[in-house]
Amino acid sequence: MRARGNNHRNIKYYVLLGGTVLFQFGLFFLKDQPEWIERYYSRGFYPLFSYLSVILFSWLPFSVGDLLYFLFVLVIAGLFIGMMRSLVKKNWQKGGRYVLRLLTFLCVLYTFFYVNWGLNYYRLPITKHLGLDVDETHADDYRDVLGKYILMANTLRDQLDLKGQSRLGVRADLQEYIRQDTVFTPLLSKTQVHAKSPLSSALVSYFTVSGYFNPFSMEAHVNQEIPNSSYPFVYVHELSHQMGIGFEDECNFIAFRLLVDHENGWYRYAAYYAAIQSLLRPLYGDKEQLERVRDLLSEKVRADFKEEYAFWQSKRGWVEQLSGLFYNQYLQRNNQPEGLARYDMMAKLVVAWEKQKRHALSTEDLGRLYAPPVVN
Repeated sequence: MRARGNNHRNIKYYVLLGGTVLFQFGLFFLKDQPEWIERYYSRGFYPLFSYLSVILFSWLPFSVGDLLYFLFVLVIAGLFIGMMRSLVKKNWQKGGRYVLRLLTFLCVLYTFFYVNWGLNYYRLPITKHLGLDVDETHADDYRDVLGKYILMANTLRDQLDLKGQSRLGVRADLQEYIRQDTVFTPLLSKTQVHAKSPLSSALVSYFTVSGYFNPFSMEAHVNQEIPNSSYPFVYVHELSHQMGIGFEDECNFIAFRLLVDHENGWYRYAAYYAAIQSLLRPLYGDKEQLERVRDLLSEKVRADFKEEYAFWQSKRGWVEQLSGLFYNQYLQRNNQPEGLARYDMMAKLVVAWEKQKRHALSTEDLGRLYAPPVVN
């Protein structure tokens, strides 16, 4: 009777495992159809399915996603320990059941990840939506944009008491601002525009993570320990993930575009501050040129860079190295072969956008110059 009961339970695992494997097989072909994913998943299914997270999690004042991560680790660890103990005792039948359960659990998580949010990694790139030509950006374009942004950041920073900026109204302010945005409509799903604090920002800091999105609970999180110079930018970056954007450089670009036109000087400064960081990255191989550019930054802006650098340096260790390695692999396996370097590819989008603006202005000027006279 016991053996028959065990077999009956195993059949359920076999069915579930087989179903998820078949589904993943279908996903393998679907990932090569970005137009289909864009139309039917990112703009169709995902905005509707996101209401489930709104109903279940968004109203709770704490992070359910953090608890889910902890639960996942416990389940996986428990199944793995049970499997190893059974194998050590040479109880092959029991060990096989643990192997089956572990594989089934991992396959279910993997499948749910892509159904819930993960297919957004395979939608059409933002360059298609906005008509940005990132292939026609050159070194001179980077220098021009960097010089302009340094001037803007210096001017804004001189007008700000950055340490005195309160974060109390940032959440409601930015969430309402994004809901009213029309620049990225209908690219962004606005079913849920709501970020939370992690259960422990101190713990998150040791992973050197300024913010993160949980694809299982669809909750966006912002580390409350990060310096004010980056806080508004990180906030919008994580909300961009929640609204259906997978690529890290695109979330950075969206955060930049939304904040750079905001009436709040702190938010605008955060946008230029982040863009300068990205634009400086290609210069890291040329120390002489890098120092010349850094000398253009005002004393206050340089102090912000030093403060942020010191903050993250104080958190670095084996935890950061391990999590960085894991996340780099995660990005590479989700349509971002550049890994963590994908964040700084925001610079290409920013420069392409600036060139697009200049071209539009030039075209408009030519249109006025050669427009036929108005006859009354």
